[in-house]
Formats: sequence, structure tokens, C-alpha cells
Amino acid sequence: MKKWQKNFMAIVVALGFTEQIKGGKLSADEQKQIFKEYQEKFGVSFEDDKKANEDALEETADALSAEEISTIAKLMGVSEETVPPVPKAAAKTAAEKAAENAELAKKAAEQIAALKAEEDKPKPKTVTVEQNKFNLFRAHSAAHLFGVDDNLYSLKNGENRIMLDKKPYLMEISGNKKERAAFLTRLETFSDKVSERIDFMNKNSLFGALDFNAQIKGESGIDYSELFNTAGEYIVRRTDLILAYLRQVPTVRNIFPVLSGVQNKMIAPLASFSELSQGYRKGRIFKGNVKFAAEMYKVDAVMFKYDFEDLIELERQYIGYLNREGSSVFKWTFIEWILIHFGQKLQNEQNIRNVRGYAVPQQDVLSNPFEFAADGALRAIQRAVEEYKVLPFYDYGTYDKNSMLDVVEEIWDKFSEYVNDTATFRIYANARHESWYKRAFRQKYGQDTDFAGAQNSPMVDLDPNKIVWVPNMLINDYTLWITIPYNVELLEHIAGEMHKYDFTKEFESVLAFSRWKEGAHVQQAGIKFASKAELEANEYKEQILFVNYPTTNLTLAASIDVKANSHYKVTGTTAVSSVVGANPAVVYKFEAAAAGVKIVKSGVFSKINSLFEANAEGDWLKVYAELEDVETVIDGETVTRTQPTGKFLELDRRVSEA
Repeated sequence: MKKWQKNFMAIVVALGFTEQIKGGKLSADEQKQIFKEYQEKFGVSFEDDKKANEDALEETADALSAEEISTIAKLMGVSEETVPPVPKAAAKTAAEKAAENAELAKKAAEQIAALKAEEDKPKPKTVTVEQNKFNLFRAHSAAHLFGVDDNLYSLKNGENRIMLDKKPYLMEISGNKKERAAFLTRLETFSDKVSERIDFMNKNSLFGALDFNAQIKGESGIDYSELFNTAGEYIVRRTDLILAYLRQVPTVRNIFPVLSGVQNKMIAPLASFSELSQGYRKGRIFKGNVKFAAEMYKVDAVMFKYDFEDLIELERQYIGYLNREGSSVFKWTFIEWILIHFGQKLQNEQNIRNVRGYAVPQQDVLSNPFEFAADGALRAIQRAVEEYKVLPFYDYGTYDKNSMLDVVEEIWDKFSEYVNDTATFRIYANARHESWYKRAFRQKYGQDTDFAGAQNSPMVDLDPNKIVWVPNMLINDYTLWITIPYNVELLEHIAGEMHKYDFTKEFESVLAFSRWKEGAHVQQAGIKFASKAELEANEYKEQILFVNYPTTNLTLAASIDVKANSHYKVTGTTAVSSVVGANPAVVYKFEAAAAGVKIVKSGVFSKINSLFEANAEGDWLKVYAELEDVETVIDGETVTRTQPTGKFLELDRRVSEA
């Protein structure tokens, strides 16, 4: 037998662990003691001794007994079925018995080594569903809401008493500076706890584990074991409930995934390979090349600032909320409700901006449109076209309820001419037009169709259930695009940063503030070309994004109507004195239908940089509404409102060389 085998059994016997081994109940501490004693007695670690694998003296005489082998096997977790039966003394020679024993000892040693390695690993905490259950609807105690022994939930605080008696509180203390200041401090304290929790969730990648429906049942996949049965646990869980509630607000992030960590601008390298294979020939014959390109990822700073000048009015809204039976599965406290009230509004605005946002210089007015804070998915697609990375389908523009189906079919057929594996691509369309498409589909392919489509029909790729219907597009947006799923991506700096509110006290007011960063881009659109001519000559090769070109024809006149679209093909040179139907949250693109088109710097366009004169078809000017603040008296109170002046500011332009 081997020396380490003999030594190991000697240590087990010396320490008196034979019975524990036989019963299979040797603890982790006892195992450590064996290895420690081995080192001290023999001057070498068990692991090193085993690696040496030296033979022991008088091997036959000192072979492990059958009982010892069975004991070690049990210790190592070897089942009785896998341990060979112990041979009778008369059945085999001593040498044969020694050989069998040595083989069993070898298997036992392998198990010992595995056990030792497992012992060195950190043991993760295991939290059972039962352990992680928590009652968020506990009864109020005489001193605290929900029985939570924490100042934030003390019934001495008037904002908590609102929840019980639904009577105004802030009105009573409006003249009590000390009590009002205490309330504002509690508001700021809870907001800090939310911010701290957001930071923790970011660092530990736990946002995905937040499930509102599970949270309100007191169940969660998040480990709260270190906080069990403490007020801290309750506050953390309620904070998580707020974040989970905000996360369940419908978003477009199932269509456009989010890339975090973009602080300002980031370069992402791309590579596109040409053909590589060919028929065999001898010698140094090589084929193929790679084109390297780079995508610039950019985010813009977005903010939320709100002045709670009238907390009493906000309190009235809250009391009204409490009296709406069935309005919510959970009655938030006043402070929690404030965070939810504004957080949900911010989330909805971000969802719209994620689709149709367009980063525009902020004007010096009270209220800039939230759509102008950062770029969204549609702007990212437009940018790919303008940068000569994507050749659009110029022949396919706008559509109506009668022509939509035909346009979609023709675009898909056109796209299929240039892509071999069309199965990996999806077509994206305006969700507001889904009913148009379905009605036309029923009429063309059957009144009672389930949209499965005949399997031998090209419409198997274009049944309404396979199209990705994108919400939050304007009704007059006719953009259709085809690409691989998740190719159009949203950008951010830090996840959840929008809901990290700061509250500051200023005289009678409470100022709320948060700041975050957003953007959007196309991960892989196509190779960037230096000119439109080069892009057209390439004929869609290596293009991953395909898009129509939905423009509306417009002849310049003294008065023009822009309700139909935001992208116009323009003819004429007449100065414009009025624009009808303009949306102050939309950037308008006027593209020349031919050389010689002029947009005069006068009238509604008197604020553009200079006369726009197109040198070629496709030159364009982009403008957006100029805003101003005006004071209006409503119910005897002077209110400042932001509204369009009727004129437009220049965003940018493209004019070809003459």
C-alpha cells in the first residue's frame, strides 16, 4: 500500500474519529483537524504526500483492513453498492487482498482530495422560499404604520396619520416651521435610502430579480437573510417594491435592449468580411479582406427638476388617491407615493423618448419638450441613413390604411433580393398602424384567418404576429425597417439613475432633482461610405439595416401645412410666412427635390442661420420650434407657460458642393 494511505488511517485512529467515519458524520472541522494533524505528525501535508505516492514499508503486512476500507469509502460518500464485497480470508491470497485493498484505497483518496477541494470553496447562502417570505401588509401598531419601529413610519408624523384618517396634515403645519422642516428631512432621508438601494442593485446586477407581483406577496429571489426580522429589512423591501413597481411600467426595452456604461461618447469597433472561400488551387493563393469601421455611441444628459411649491395641493391628490377604492393593490405612504407619483411619469416620458427622442440644443425657457432631451431609436436609424451607412428603399415612402399591406410585402421582397438568410430578420412597424395592416391582411388572405399564413406563402414571414409593432411612434410616422432583433439599441450611463432623486429644502419649497444619461444607436447598420454615390454603387452589400424612405411632397408657399409628416421633399423658392400644424416636440426635415430649392431667411424661418439653397437633390435643412415663456392668469393666479413663438430655429443642414 502507499505511505499516505497508511498515514491517513493512523491519524483517524489516533484522533478517535473512527466511529464518526463509520457513521458518515465527520464534520468539516474534524476533517480540517485530520489534515492539520497529518501535517504536524509527518512533516508534510496530506496533499503533497499523496502526490509523492510513495510505497509504504512492509506493504503486504500493513495493508488496510476490509473494515478500514469500508470506513474510508463511507466517509468519501461512496455508496454501499459501489464498494466491492469484503472477501473472506480463505478466498484469496494476502497479495490479492492487498491489491484489492490498495485499489479501494486509491478511490477513497480521490474522494478525499475532492472533499478537501470542496471544503476550500466559499459556501453560498441558500435562502428557501419559506425563509424569504415577508408580510408587507402587517397591521399598524399603536405607534407605527405597519408595525415598523422606525421614525419614518412613526404615527407621530402627520404624513403617516394621513394614511389612517385620510385628513389633511400639511395644511395644519403650514405655519409650523419646525414640523415642516422635520417632514422635509424625512422625505430626503427616504429618498437617500432609495438612492443607496439603486447603487447596491447596480453593483450587484440585481435589477433583473425585481418582480413586483412576487414582491407584494412577500416573496422574492433576492437574499434578505442578513436583514431578517429587522426594521431595516422592512424598509429595504419597501424600497425594492418601489423600484419593482417602476420597472413594471410598460417599456420598449423588450424591443430595444439597453447598453449601460456609456458615460459620454464611446467608440465601438466593427469588422466586415468579404468572401473567403473558393475552389482549391496549389500555392500561396489567398482570398478575402476585412473592412474595419467604428460606431460612435453617444449619450446626452437628461434631468428632472421640480419645485414642490404647493405640497398641500399634492397632499390633496394623495388623499383623493387613498379614497379611490380598488385603485391599487398597495396603499403607499405619502412619502413613498411622492416618489412613485413622479417616478411613473418620468418612466412614461422616457419610454416615448426611447422611440422618438431627438437630442436638440435646450432653449432658455422654463419647459423644453422631453422628446428633445436625447436621441431615440428612430433618430438612430435616421442617423445611419444620413451618414451613408444605409441605402434606403427610395421607391417606398408613406402609405395609408389601404396601401400599407402592399408596401410591406414589396419592401420585404426587395430586401429578400439582397439577403440570403432572411429568417434571422424581422420587420418593425408603427403600432398605431397595426389595425390597418390586420384589416388589409384579413381582406386579402381570409376573413377568419388566425394570421398563421399558408406555409407555402411568402406571407409566412409577414403575418401580423411576426411583425414587431413599435409603440410610441407618432400617427404620421411611416418608417418601416428590417433588421436582426436587438440591432437597434438604447444607451445609458448607470441603470436606474433616473430614479435617484435628491430633495433640497428652500424656504417653503421642496426642490426635487435627478440627472442621468440616455441615447440610442444601431449596433451594425452597414459600411460607412464617403458619399451617396458610393453608397448607391454598393447596392446594399454588407447592409444589416434596411429602411423605407417615407417623405411627403411639399411646395413652398406663403403658408404651408406640416401635419402630414415630419420629412418633406420640397420644391419652390417662395418665402414662408406661416406654418400650420407644427408639433413643437418634432424636428422637421425639408429635403430638396432638386437643385435650386431655396428656404428664405424671413418670416417663420427668420431665425435660421442663413439662406438655404440646395445645390443638388437630397440637400436638406432641419428646423425645430422656437419657444418662449409667457405669463397667463388662471383663476386669479399668474402662471408661467412655455409655448411656440411660431418661428423655427435651425438644427443643421447639408448642402452639396456646387
